[in-house]
Amino acid sequence: MAKLVLDRVTKKFGSVVAVNDLSLEVADGEFLVLLGPSGAGKTTTLKLISGVEHSDDGLIYIGDKLVNTLEPPQRNVAMAFETYALYPNYNVYENIAFPLKAPGRKMSKQDIDRKVRSVAELLGITPLLERHVGALSGGQRQRVSLGRAMVRDPEILLLDEPIAHLDAKLRHRMRTEFKALEREIHTTTIYVTHDYLEALSLADRVVVLNLGKLQQVGTTDDVFNHPVNVFVATQLGQPKINLIKSTVSNNGGKLQFVSTDEGAIRLDVPDRLKDAVLKANAKEFLVGIRPLYVDVVDNQAGRANVIDATVYVYERLGTKGALTASIGSQSVDVITPIEMDFRIDEPVKLAVQVDNLIVFDAASEQNILAA
Repeated sequence: MAKLVLDRVTKKFGSVVAVNDLSLEVADGEFLVLLGPSGAGKTTTLKLISGVEHSDDGLIYIGDKLVNTLEPPQRNVAMAFETYALYPNYNVYENIAFPLKAPGRKMSKQDIDRKVRSVAELLGITPLLERHVGALSGGQRQRVSLGRAMVRDPEILLLDEPIAHLDAKLRHRMRTEFKALEREIHTTTIYVTHDYLEALSLADRVVVLNLGKLQQVGTTDDVFNHPVNVFVATQLGQPKINLIKSTVSNNGGKLQFVSTDEGAIRLDVPDRLKDAVLKANAKEFLVGIRPLYVDVVDNQAGRANVIDATVYVYERLGTKGALTASIGSQSVDVITPIEMDFRIDEPVKLAVQVDNLIVFDAASEQNILAA
């Protein structure tokens, strides 16, 4: 294991800046997840760490060693890919053992055998060691790919969207296996994904990237509940966060967010946001509310912040429902109990839990609290 430090690292491909002045510190033994859409710079970051690509600027340290000029074999970094990249002519045992047979290692057959079987037992693939990789399922191939990376005892383990193309059920199972494996191996790990569920379920900390630029780094709770900008807020959660363009009205000292859509939505400004709203000096705000903090209510007796809406569409998702309601030209997504049912164009009342509002300056799209 080792600490990893990226100090103002930049990588360009022609006019495209794939990684833009990235500074990041990963603690010894930490499981860090890089999250972002395609083109965010996630895979390029892994390649820079591994030495497959070399940075145009900035410094990379593994432990206390500056590795910018070192080639991949000298960095003791292992990488597992989305496509597995297994050797088709080898069986499982031979695939896992392959890195240990590199000329520089000079390991005995007995040591190689012991190491391969130890990793196979950890990953639960010992019964598969003599099987040809072409006869394996996707999940089994992923374990073999991971075993081939782990068998080297790397200081840094890099996982590039390792379960992205598996079906949903198998992805869920592999997430739980990765979480269990994390407790066993204690290796500094950087895991790349575009799936927010993988990020939230696996990470010690999450790094959100966009167009090569770091947007936010923090615990899963920080990134989900306190996003620094609109981009980060929209990367986590499904359905995505509702964003309502609003102005602020002051009625006898009572501050309210009023939607720019003819005031169809009016929400009280919670006490924790009042100072920030007044200091923001913004003409308009984007008021964010995640779908799990909106409730469908029978009536508004005794409740504040209730909105009249109309059902646009309703989906049953097994254990929950997803309601999209129209309010003027604005739509609001709501997560509902599965027992509920709705008809298209049915009128509904939505109660917003304003204590959970996340508010952004509409011009800069920055969280007014982060500012």
